[in-house]
Amino acid sequence: MPTIDLTISVTAILAISAIISPIATAIINNRHQYKLKELEYKHENEKSSLFYKRGVYEDYLRCVGRVVAFSDNESFKEYGRIYPLALIYFPESLYDQLIDINDDLQARTSVMLPKS
Repeated sequence: MPTIDLTISVTAILAISAIISPIATAIINNRHQYKLKELEYKHENEKSSLFYKRGVYEDYLRCVGRVVAFSDNESFKEYGRIYPLALIYFPESLYDQLIDINDDLQARTSVMLPKS
């Protein structure tokens, strides 16, 4: 049976570990950084989407308020611009209510506005 020199074996094991350890650490670190970046991009996307939807909700409510308060051509034009966006971005559970509000506003406005 051949004799194994312990110093050579330990040296070889340490050399292999010294090469493999930084590579493994870099791979693990890069995967972790990639996952963090993905989460960050996803969060930013959700945040900007939320702010956009909030703007649509606010504009819709503002326009409905103007139509109810003033019932002039300008406020109804502005409402007509935001109403389709509201249908896109409001939850489906509110569609029927939005359509009812739109029908009521159209009926009210057609009575109040002079024919041109």
